[in-house]
Amino acid sequence: MIAGRVSRWVQWLISAAVLLICGAAAAAVVMFTQPYSALRSWLIIAVILLAAAGLVYTGFFWRSCRFRLTDEYIEFQSGILYQITRRIRRSSIMAVTQIYLPFPVPGISSLLISAMGGSMLLPMLKSEDVKRISQALLPEQRNEEVTKQQDD
Repeated sequence: MIAGRVSRWVQWLISAAVLLICGAAAAAVVMFTQPYSALRSWLIIAVILLAAAGLVYTGFFWRSCRFRLTDEYIEFQSGILYQITRRIRRSSIMAVTQIYLPFPVPGISSLLISAMGGSMLLPMLKSEDVKRISQALLPEQRNEEVTKQQDD
């Protein structure tokens, strides 16, 4: 059985996005409201509270996203308030595709598992986990690729 979580980079990327959005909102509040007004004070307090809530959320989000690969199925769980579980039987898996981010993040990639009747995305995993999962899910395909490379 292989089990793990999404990469810690997820927490850092979401935290950075939250801080950038809240910083832009705070700048907009300062630029478009009157100095020393009650509206400006309330909006700045709201932005600070939303930033704090967003940063707390990222910690829980990172802890809530996990995967598990057993002999029968692969399962991905996510969600903070509502736990969502996706499960695919290993016998129905047709393809496993590794997806890279458009910007370079060292040691991070996603995995798209296509099966009969649907697909599952395992987002932002460590490269070691992606390699272990893909080798465990498609061992026959790996052996065929190795033999083709040796023949060439």
